[in-house]
Order: sequence, then structure tokens, then C-alpha cells
Amino acid sequence: MVNIFSKKDKSTMKLEEVTNHLSQLRIPIGLVFTPTNLDVEKKKFFDSDNYEPQFTYRLIKNKNEEIFKKLSSLKEITDVDPRISDFYIQLIESKKDSSDLMHSVGNNELVTDLSYKKYSKPSPKLFRNATRVLRGKVDAYKLANMKKAKPEDMLRFDDIQEVFDIVFKELYLDGWSVAKSMNIAKNGAKVGIKTKQVLLDPNIERSKFKLRKTIVHEVGTHVLRSTNGAKSGFDALAKANLPSYLDVEEGLATWNESNMDLLTLRWLKEKAALVWAIYIGEELTFRELYNSVLGALPRRSAFDVVYRVKRGLGDTSYPGIYAKDIVYFRGFRKVIRQLEKDPSLYEKLYAGKIDFNQCEWVDEGLIPNAHIVPTKELWKSIFKKAGI
Repeated sequence: MVNIFSKKDKSTMKLEEVTNHLSQLRIPIGLVFTPTNLDVEKKKFFDSDNYEPQFTYRLIKNKNEEIFKKLSSLKEITDVDPRISDFYIQLIESKKDSSDLMHSVGNNELVTDLSYKKYSKPSPKLFRNATRVLRGKVDAYKLANMKKAKPEDMLRFDDIQEVFDIVFKELYLDGWSVAKSMNIAKNGAKVGIKTKQVLLDPNIERSKFKLRKTIVHEVGTHVLRSTNGAKSGFDALAKANLPSYLDVEEGLATWNESNMDLLTLRWLKEKAALVWAIYIGEELTFRELYNSVLGALPRRSAFDVVYRVKRGLGDTSYPGIYAKDIVYFRGFRKVIRQLEKDPSLYEKLYAGKIDFNQCEWVDEGLIPNAHIVPTKELWKSIFKKAGI
């Protein structure tokens, strides 16, 4: 990172000071990249054969530039292992990239360039494998059949809250709770790591199958990796950090679904469709890309896929792509390959929000072994106690 500031800027700091600076950053890309007029534009899209969504956004106030200025000259964290110091230096640059990406919202060209820089483009090989999935060539994946739930078997908020309370107790997740949220999608569920809450649509209805999937994905992967990371002594390992961790984070979550017989063909196809859409969609309008994806997915699913890779853009009749969602399918395939080579990596990945290279840190004692690691037997026991 080039030093363009005065000599008073620090080249060395202690971990506590760096952690304090990083904690003050505000980079809620998911929130900022959600259009304020999404419902209106979605209706206009489906009411027309040629309308291209025009998305508007709100930017969250922050002091990110001021914080990055304080960190701009940092070369070393003096009270940690050099590998941890290097990790944090890289993390600062990555956070700066994320902040720049967030502030690019509405600018098609910048969103495209900065998201490619952060998440990279799909490789031709990854695109071919995504295409095979969309054609139904899925012998390489362990998939489940989901039976349609009867209306009387659907679980509602109070039922789901009771299930989560049991899950939290069995996994020793102290302080975690379920809360209602009006700012969430219909039937939605979202994990808030900072607040230790699972946020639910107050009117949520979910089958037992889908609830098991949500728990294994969200709590069994994201929450447990964060909880273990918080015990490592390095705050960054409990939160989003370097781009490489995200492939493992989402890939492991999908692997866990598959391992617990909760990954269906439809969900796998949607993950593959995101890669396919990113690969072909940069120069296509929203409508053109939607028409292409319709060859593999139903209309509502096709819209959701195209929206995810076009969010952040302003006028979707012009070129542009948001590449973040490449991580789901790419990460899943990466996790499959690595765990087939070395199954022992599974436990190590739960030491925090780390990638495969950082598993060496566990082997060498740089960070402790995971406090909680889920197993298939544990999930079966928990689900039996919870009645799902």
C-alpha cells in the first residue's frame, strides 16, 4: 500500500489498536446493494416483455476513509506472529477494496471492475461444470429428494423458535436467541453474528426439511466457524475477512447440506446458474440474461439469479455484472475436492473463518483447535430432540 500521507502515520501497531480501527469500519455491502425500489421494479419487469429494471440505492454514512488513512502506512503488527501480521495487512487492503466496491453502487462499470478484482471471473472450466449441472449432469454430487410438505405440517414462528432454542443449547451457543424482523424477505431467515440472533420473518412458514437445511447451513457453518474464531484470540477470524475465506465459508455450508441429505437438484442448479450468469451476463441486459436463464430455471428463480448478479447496478439495460455469487458453486466444488483428498481438514476449517491454506495455523498451534465441530451423528441427535 503506497504511503501518500505524512510521516506521522504509523508503520507499526499492536494488534489491539488495529482491531479497534477495523471494528469502526462500516461496509454493509449486502444492505447497500439491495435496491430501495426492488419490489416496484420487479413488478414492472414481470408486467412487461421489454422493461429493464432501474435500481436506486441508499449509501450508509461511514468514516471509512478516515480509518483507512490511519492504517495506510502500516507495515507490521509487532505483538503477533509474522504470519498473523501479514494476514492483517492483507485484510486492511481487502477491506479497502470492499469499501470502494460499496461506494461504487449504481455505477455499472465500477461495480463490474471492483467485484471482478475482489472475487475474480469464472474460469472456463468452472463455467463448463456449471453448464453440466444445468443440463442435469449431477452424478458427481450427493443430492436429496425433498417431498412437498402438507400445509398442516408447516412450522411457524413459535415452533421454529423452539427448535432454534434446542439447537443453541445442544451446541453450547450461549447468548444466542431468535427475534422477529420486519426488514427481512418473506419467509426469510438471517443470522446476525454481531447481535447473536437468528432473525425471522414474523409470518414465516417453513417445512421441517427446509428448517434442517437452514440450521445446518447458517448455524452449523457460519455461526460455529465464527464462534470458534472468536476463541482464537484474533477478532478477524470471527468475521468476514480475506476473499479466499468466502469460497470455503459458502462451499463448506453447501457441503454440509449435501452431507446431511439436504441439498436438492433445484438448489444446486441455482448455485450453478449464478456462475453461468456471471460468465455470460456482463454484456447482456437484465432482460436478455433473464431470457437466457429461463432455459434452465422457472421464471421466479430465473429472476432471482439475474437480480443477484445485476444488483448494485443502476440502469440494467447497460452492461455490468456483480461477481460475488461465484463463491457458492466454486467454493462447493473446491471443498469437495479438498475434503476428498484430506478429510481431516474438515475439523481444522472450524477453527475460525479460515481458508484451506490457514489450516496449517491449526497444525502448528498458531490458532487453537475448534471448540465445537458438528458431526452427522450430532445433527441427527439434535434434530430428533427438536422433533424435526
